[in-house]
Amino acid sequence: MTSLEAAGAPLRDARIVAGPVPGDSGAGIALASHGAVASFLGIVRDHSKGRAVAGLRYECYRPMAEKVLVQLIAETAGRFDPGMAAAVAHGTGEMVPGQAALSIHVASAHRAAAFDACRHLIERIKHDLPVWKLERYADGTQAWLKGS
Repeated sequence: MTSLEAAGAPLRDARIVAGPVPGDSGAGIALASHGAVASFLGIVRDHSKGRAVAGLRYECYRPMAEKVLVQLIAETAGRFDPGMAAAVAHGTGEMVPGQAALSIHVASAHRAAAFDACRHLIERIKHDLPVWKLERYADGTQAWLKGS
C-alpha cells in the first residue's frame, strides 16, 4: 500500500492487492470539507469481444504499479481538486466473472469534480497502469492483454 496521507490532509491511497479488491476500500475517505464521493467498481465480465470468459489473472510488478497509481492520483488532484481524497485499489491474481478487479473512490468538495476525477482516473489507469491480464475463455484458449 502506498498512502500520501499527512496530518489533516486528504487521504490519497494507492494499493495493488492480492485477489479481488474489497468493496469497502473507499470507506472513510471523505473529510468534513468534502460534499461528494464518487465511486467506480470494475467487475470481471463473463464475456469479451464476443467470447465467453471463464476467468482471468492479473499480473504486475507491484512497486512500479503502486508508484504509477500514486502519480495518477496526484495528477488527477492537480487537475480537478487539490483538496480531493482518493482510494484506488487494483487486484492481482486469479479472478472469475462477478469479482471486483478495480475500485476507485474519490471525495471532493463538489459532485462534478468528484465524478470527473473518478472518470479521469478510470481512463488513465486503463491506459497507463502497468498491469497485464491473462484472459481464459470458455473454449479452453487464453490470451495475454495489456491493461486493466
